[in-house]
Amino acid sequence: LASSHALASLLAPASAALLPARLKTATVSLGPCGEAELATLLVWPLCLALAGTWFLCRRATWAWALQDVLGAAVCATFVRTVQLPSLEVGVQLLGLMFLYDIFMVFLSPLFFHKSVMMSVATAGQPSHTVLPDGTCERYDGERMPMLLMIPRGDPSRGDYAMLGLGDIVVPGLLLTFAARCDLSLRGAASPLGYWGAASAGYLAGLSCALAANMYHLTINGVQGQPALLYLVPLTIGPVSLLAYLRGELPRLWSGEALLPATQRSLRPVGAAGGAADEALVSQQLCGFAAAPAPLEGSSHYKPLP
Repeated sequence: LASSHALASLLAPASAALLPARLKTATVSLGPCGEAELATLLVWPLCLALAGTWFLCRRATWAWALQDVLGAAVCATFVRTVQLPSLEVGVQLLGLMFLYDIFMVFLSPLFFHKSVMMSVATAGQPSHTVLPDGTCERYDGERMPMLLMIPRGDPSRGDYAMLGLGDIVVPGLLLTFAARCDLSLRGAASPLGYWGAASAGYLAGLSCALAANMYHLTINGVQGQPALLYLVPLTIGPVSLLAYLRGELPRLWSGEALLPATQRSLRPVGAAGGAADEALVSQQLCGFAAAPAPLEGSSHYKPLP
């Protein structure tokens, strides 16, 4: 249901584009459940059918492609809905997830005798057990709908490269934050801006994780890699370095870079009065403080809604 809802929200704009002008924003009452946009309701049957098809045929050799489509829709909806308010929050969140991933993959065998993350990721693999009477019980396995899967060669062999959805959405929060900063500061997300730096870092981090897995660089014999070990430093690092070189690191760190140009502090954050500026920016981002008083002859500031 979650994946079908996510896919419907992504397809709704395309559905609305095909509707007459008077119906593009039309809503339909669902009784006690509230209202829903007509464009979204029109694509719901297709999305439910895709999710149902995956569930019924999840062991088929082609089901990985449908699972990837549904998983990608969940990731896209998540990063579109959840947003970082500042680089400071991003560093704290990604830093904690960085430590969590390393512990659950590499260090958990010291406490639980198995890698917790690998046990969860491979919990649906086919298995068999030989009973005392010599009978062999076979378990066909399940597909875990929390991974993106790509077959290594023939899908019928059941050998897949896997990437957890968390390894997409956690760095994805930083990538969307970088794109929002580009839009706020320069009017467009540019390959040479913060978004480009974060995207290049993500590509480099994912390549490092794949290479480490290929050459079996591991701890405690774990057959897998904590992708965030590579993704977190290689996304935060380029964004922070570029912001420092541009002299914009304090504004990204406090979140002031996301404010409209007319609402940004006239003093650089960190200069005299910087603490007051940071408090004011924090209040404005939360939407419960009035904007700074305008200078004489300037246009009036408007608080955030």
